[in-house]
Amino acid sequence: MLIHGWMASKRYWHEAVDRLPGHRIWSLDLFGFGDSEKPVNGYDLDSYARFVLEFLDETDVKNCAIVGHSMGGSVAARTCIASPERFRALCLVDPALAGIATAPSRWATEPMIGFMLRLAGASIGFGQMTVKSMFGLGDSESMMIIEEAEKADVRGAASCGDMMSRKTDWGGLSELNLPALILFGENDFLVDRGMDEDIKSLMPKAELRHIKDCGHMPMLEKPDEFYDILWRFLGRRASR
Repeated sequence: MLIHGWMASKRYWHEAVDRLPGHRIWSLDLFGFGDSEKPVNGYDLDSYARFVLEFLDETDVKNCAIVGHSMGGSVAARTCIASPERFRALCLVDPALAGIATAPSRWATEPMIGFMLRLAGASIGFGQMTVKSMFGLGDSESMMIIEEAEKADVRGAASCGDMMSRKTDWGGLSELNLPALILFGENDFLVDRGMDEDIKSLMPKAELRHIKDCGHMPMLEKPDEFYDILWRFLGRRASR
């Protein structure tokens, strides 16, 4: 089960099926993003956890590994805490855990999000160049990021920024009795330095890995290395 991050969508995992042979892959758009509905309210971690669990019920998935990227790391972690019997492994990819990450920054407010999207829409070339320089991506991947960001609900995205700033009790992470992997891009400038160790302290039994010369989006920036690490983790610890 693959969970995307803020202003993103299931398309961020488009290589997963080919890169994780032998595994059945599910990904979804969190509400407010991608092709899912854009409700007026309900943007909190418990609601997102229920959303993921209802998705698993609808697809008749009884037990699976769950992977969450960035804000999706908060969603994946909260879902595991809420229903640990549904999961056999947890992987947090450049996770921004609510209350630990210093979000929202000034650009996570509704006016700023709207401005950035209007700017990208007015000049696709400028938006694409900005994304490429920030993350070291090619044309197709940077264009995909812009396209999926434009699908996000501005009000919902701002609400998620507020959600990520709230003080959150993550004590339940230490009580999870399942294999866990924490994976960071070594050059991630969106997640606070040292937050990897903060999260590791919450999950002392988890494996902590770093990918060199990689930023916030290892599945897009370094897919070979990222999926190799994930495949080995899942292959050792999750049922095929």
